[in-house]
Amino acid sequence: MKKVNTQERIKFLMREAIQRSSRPQKDLAYSLKFTPQNLSNVLNDKSRDVPIALLIGLAKELDDYQFKLITADYLLDIGLVLDGWTAMPIPLAVKADVDDEQAEREDLDKVIRQVFKRDPHSWSQEDVELVQRYRKELNEEVSAEQMYLDSIDDALKRVEEVGAWT
Repeated sequence: MKKVNTQERIKFLMREAIQRSSRPQKDLAYSLKFTPQNLSNVLNDKSRDVPIALLIGLAKELDDYQFKLITADYLLDIGLVLDGWTAMPIPLAVKADVDDEQAEREDLDKVIRQVFKRDPHSWSQEDVELVQRYRKELNEEVSAEQMYLDSIDDALKRVEEVGAWT
């Protein structure tokens, strides 16, 4: 399978977002302060890089949530893009972190239960280190869960802003 470079991929995703918008490319070009020919050249000429201002402007102008996520990941490398082509919604990205943290903590559960059954005065140095590690993993899990709750709240705010359920 041919490897697609980043510029080709972002251009393809830009064309897809434009198509989803059903807006004429010419109108978008003018609203972005580009000539239609210049926009077409950027989108289709493999030797041209996508100007960052165009990418950001297009993401704002189209107001396409998926394309905004892809643009954010492209510019900031925040790890939202799953397979190079689609970005996961923020709550889903955070949920993946929660699941990872939970799995790490659960790996220690069986052993830590045995330690917690004993009086702390009888813990060995190894037990203390295990409890400290478990506490660290539990803290990371709780923090990830709080971020998950925050991301869900943010998603709900977006829905409320547009009245999507009505």
